[in-house]
Amino acid sequence: MTTQHQKAEDIAKLIEARMQQITLAGGYETDIGTRVLRGARKVDDSWVPCSVLIEGNDDPVQGESLKSPVAKIKQSYVLGGYTQCDPQNPNDAAHKIIRDLKRAMFADGATLGGKVAKIEYKGRDIGPRTDGVAIVFAIIEVVVTYVENLSEP
Repeated sequence: MTTQHQKAEDIAKLIEARMQQITLAGGYETDIGTRVLRGARKVDDSWVPCSVLIEGNDDPVQGESLKSPVAKIKQSYVLGGYTQCDPQNPNDAAHKIIRDLKRAMFADGATLGGKVAKIEYKGRDIGPRTDGVAIVFAIIEVVVTYVENLSEP
């Protein structure tokens, strides 16, 4: 486990930087990294392609023998992407989003380049949409384990 202390906001910025790399010019299958929205739950169609980073609950790991006020934290994150699609086959573009998000998050293993203890993949989903709409939304969920100094949040 890394001994480097992190903060939830720092982790979100690291993830955002990963998501910003998701562009066609960067060798990915979509351009969802051209605009990354932190916490947005409603996205205007004119912003597409774009991605969202939603921070979920954190869960302090109990029973760890860390020196107080240091805590081991498991924090959930939902990473989503919106892109144009063939309205008759939207899942084709959704799978590209999912591949791009996985690739960006796990490009160098499961530690954000040694900045966190680990990243766990928890699953993916393709969002519901109205038939005929040429925009699709897909997400992956990850849980990041890191160490935080609670006296310096």
